[in-house]
Amino acid sequence: MRLRHIEVLFAIRKTGSISGAAAALCISQPAASKILKHAEQRLGFPLFKRARGRIHPTEEAEVLLADIERVFSALERTRDTARILRERLDRRMRVVCVPSLGFSVLPRAVQAFRKLRPRTEIEIGARHTPEMVNALLSQEFDLGLNFGPEQSGQTPIGIDAMLVATGHLVYIDQPGSPALRKPGPVKLSSIDAGRLIGLTSSHYLGSTLNGILEREGVTQAPIVQVQTYYFARALVAAGAGCAVVDEFTARPDAADIAVRPIDPPVRFGVYAYSCDRNPLSERMLELIECIRSACAESGLDRPATAAPSAPRQTARSAPRSGRQR
Repeated sequence: MRLRHIEVLFAIRKTGSISGAAAALCISQPAASKILKHAEQRLGFPLFKRARGRIHPTEEAEVLLADIERVFSALERTRDTARILRERLDRRMRVVCVPSLGFSVLPRAVQAFRKLRPRTEIEIGARHTPEMVNALLSQEFDLGLNFGPEQSGQTPIGIDAMLVATGHLVYIDQPGSPALRKPGPVKLSSIDAGRLIGLTSSHYLGSTLNGILEREGVTQAPIVQVQTYYFARALVAAGAGCAVVDEFTARPDAADIAVRPIDPPVRFGVYAYSCDRNPLSERMLELIECIRSACAESGLDRPATAAPSAPRQTARSAPRSGRQR
């Protein structure tokens, strides 16, 4: 297929008709029909069919359109980059994070960063670890924010990981729950497995917690499992059970749930991910420092090795997270 074929096919999908596609592309309807017919001749199969007076993509066209939409998404990013260059804006930054950090630390960090770089455009996305790594390697995003082990470990292939802060998991339940009658930390071994809302093992914190619960004798698989801790928190607030989550998600200042430490304590690291082929820019380092400050405001510990504006060598030598499963 040629680019003109792809353009017409995409326009028909968006407008729902050949005449609408022709108008969108500023060409005549016969010209659009001719381009579509030429595309079908080259491909060897029809792309659209008529039913009840309307035009619909064939099954083969639907498969092609999935790829074509990604092509136009990339084209839109190219147009955005051109606009930024034309308007002489600072470089755009694309940041991806796990949902727990996207609803807590990152908003405060972005607020502080905007005061430093008010003309830098920021795009924010949410991904779980495997998708985050792929998005960074494909350069869909520039910087990632993820959970990992408290101590240094091995990063995913092609990823640099800078330790930003360390935190701990906490127990959450409804206020007045019988499980909270005793003061002090909640023992993991005493958790009612029938009420426990679990996190899938594809998440670093989920796989870590599952291993510790098994060692503590809690071997029953949770009846309810979620992919994101914010779902677990909402379920706890609704009275659907209890959970062990990161302290960002717990938000101890909220009144709809009760938060307690756990015994034994489980700590984790917060890491800034980047593709090891691309040096960290000055703006990225500034945003990382804003993330560190936001973590500190949340009560998390800043790692002793963290520096306010680390050069690239520091980023490479910083503690690395464990390979995510």
